[in-house]
Amino acid sequence: MKKNIWMILFFVLLAVNIAVIIIAVSFFNQSYEQTSGEAPPEEPQELEFILTNSTVETLINDNIPYDEFTVNINTEGITVDIEQKVLGFSINSSISGEPVVSGNNIIIHLTDLNLAGLPLSEDALYTALRKLVDLPDGIAMSETERALVIDMSLFEQYFGVELQADKIDYENNAWYFSVNNTF
Repeated sequence: MKKNIWMILFFVLLAVNIAVIIIAVSFFNQSYEQTSGEAPPEEPQELEFILTNSTVETLINDNIPYDEFTVNINTEGITVDIEQKVLGFSINSSISGEPVVSGNNIIIHLTDLNLAGLPLSEDALYTALRKLVDLPDGIAMSETERALVIDMSLFEQYFGVELQADKIDYENNAWYFSVNNTF
């Protein structure tokens, strides 16, 4: 029994010596970078999230302060119903299209136009809508193609955060957004 105690004590002493050597080596082997005394700049962090078509539709309809516009989003695209008064008459129009992200804009390539049910060509309807419909700041009708252009800064104005649409996959019920912010 006495022999076992000495063997156990020997291994404990050996483990303590190894630990002391490791601590001493790591203590004397540390290297430090010279700093300028200023804290490093904080890296902006990006928060990514995915919204469904119905969530985006609800957010837009609940937050845009224009009662004459109603947005409907489903797996076939976006439809914007527009009701305006012209000379005391209510004129109902609608535009439908497929949304895509292009830089800091969401572009809705228009595939179906309706101006009070008038039987006009798509080009004539688009020209009439461009001239008759008063769009809010941040939304414009393209002069080069039949498309509605939505500036992403519009979302910051209404939602209070700097949103960036990264990808729109409305056919699969997903809108990919990111928020750039320093947390």
